[in-house]
Amino acid sequence: MKLLKMLAVLMIGALLGGIILTGCENKGTVIALVNGDKIYEKELNSMLTGLYGKDAKATEAEKESIFESLITSKLIEQEAKKRKLEISKDDIDAYMQEVIKANGVESKEAFYEQLKTTYGYNKNFVDGLIRSSMEEKALYDDIIAKDVKVDEAVIKKAYDENPSKYKMVEVSHILISLEKSENEAAALTKAKALVARLTTGEDFAAMAKANSDDTGSAVGGGVISGYFGADNTTYVQEFVAASVKLNAGEYTLEPVLSQFGYHIIKADNVKSSYEDVKNYVTEIIYGPIREEAFVNFIDKLKKDGKIDRKMKFDLEKDEETVEPVKIQ
Repeated sequence: MKLLKMLAVLMIGALLGGIILTGCENKGTVIALVNGDKIYEKELNSMLTGLYGKDAKATEAEKESIFESLITSKLIEQEAKKRKLEISKDDIDAYMQEVIKANGVESKEAFYEQLKTTYGYNKNFVDGLIRSSMEEKALYDDIIAKDVKVDEAVIKKAYDENPSKYKMVEVSHILISLEKSENEAAALTKAKALVARLTTGEDFAAMAKANSDDTGSAVGGGVISGYFGADNTTYVQEFVAASVKLNAGEYTLEPVLSQFGYHIIKADNVKSSYEDVKNYVTEIIYGPIREEAFVNFIDKLKKDGKIDRKMKFDLEKDEETVEPVKIQ
């Protein structure tokens, strides 16, 4: 489960960061020139396969979107080099160690083999995705540091006005899946029984390993790595809302229903002091401003760059494949 999430992160990062094809590969048809640098059809096809599967058919609009993202990726790569923000092999190796640790994979070799077996991605392609994502982050940080100045007085004032809004939690959970239960009532009965066992002092981690239907987190005792706050959109809203109400060590006495089933959630750690959440408050207040500044910078790169798009997309073809609405 976590492996798939990590790959998704890499793929999304690659949409804004270039993909590197090695010199020994047959690169094929050139589909765009960006300030003289080539983008190949193979790059587009690799992204389509990663996002939609080998047999899935992407629409013309989806293909065009990825095509434009590859152009953006090349501009970012060029600007990163210009600013001497290149990512080294050691940087990639260090990032890979974090990936391996987060996913519980035994080695880099095993991780690469899983991606190759599941998606057909070789090591060079995966490293290219990682490099691209890291280059984008480095460029983003460089641009933002110069263009967006943070006023800590504004951050402190926002925190003082509503400290609870910025509380962050790190949690574990036990999921009783609706899909794996006879019905919703049966899932709720099982979840309530587990809560009753917790109230007698049974170990949460041991119970998660033995009972949780979220196999990705169950192996680690139900732990979901990383702090999050009330604005989190990675997890379903019901899960987030219940999590941020807990204090450290507390768990939900009533199972929490989401589209996935019933969750029993335990707050492992909580951050609520100003010093602990200052960066989080900063991101909430200045995040949209930073994003706008970066988007504007990328738009300027596109406007000023010499871009020759050699591939066209038949968007009318998408409209032809849509089933007409039948009027009764």
